[in-house]
Amino acid sequence: MVVTQSFVLEGALQQKFALDVSYSENQDQKGVVIFCHGFKGFKDWGCWQMIADDFVDNGFAFLKFNFSHNGLGLDNAADFDKLDKFALNTLGKEMEDIQSVEQFVVSELPTVLPIINMENIFIIGHSKGGVAALLYCSQFATKIKKVCTWASPFDFHRSWNSKFRTNWRADGVQYIKNARTNQMMPLDISVLDDLERNEEKYSLANASKKLSIPYLIMQGTDDQAVKMEEFNLLKKHFTKAATHIIADANHVFGGSHPYVEKELPKHTQELVKETKAFFLL
Repeated sequence: MVVTQSFVLEGALQQKFALDVSYSENQDQKGVVIFCHGFKGFKDWGCWQMIADDFVDNGFAFLKFNFSHNGLGLDNAADFDKLDKFALNTLGKEMEDIQSVEQFVVSELPTVLPIINMENIFIIGHSKGGVAALLYCSQFATKIKKVCTWASPFDFHRSWNSKFRTNWRADGVQYIKNARTNQMMPLDISVLDDLERNEEKYSLANASKKLSIPYLIMQGTDDQAVKMEEFNLLKKHFTKAATHIIADANHVFGGSHPYVEKELPKHTQELVKETKAFFLL
């Protein structure tokens, strides 16, 4: 039986964020997986919990969390009601949040849930969460043993071209439309300032020279948000990474929000199967 416990942690700028851990007392404990959601994402999106349950059924504990500045408040599972925080989010803040999560796993979780195997810590990042996970694992002292990205771009800021940045400077804010909610989600000028100060820090080309743990790149061929060119760049720079391509899979591997089916989508089943196999190697 899958058991899920909820927690509240403190991340970047001392902002609180929601986290939950799913586990089973009836399985051999293989380790704990940290899951990082993507841009305009959240921990309870679509079939993420079904994925967590699948990992738990195979002996893993599965931890997912909302980045502290993803736009959701502590009491909201799916609606972006904190756009003031979203407007200030950066990859640097997301790395700080991941650090808070890892410290929780290493220092507090063994006392709260001693049944979980904390010796094996793995991390998965979907889309922008993959960029944050790779940057974290290449720049921070970490006990994470393996990293896997699902549909991660090589350069999250690739579409922020000179025209976009010029307009941003002129207006002091830019807006990104959320296709699910139709909200226009703001990006404060401080986010652009942060990017321009940290171009090298946020470069996965640089991270590829520093990453020292095993890495699996997962990508769908029908991803309209992150094209195969991004996968090819990841593969080119992370030369030691394992790769797995899922034919015809989209950016969310067949998932949706809300997700009401009783089984995981076909492409997600392949995604999860290959990820678990990689962690168990």
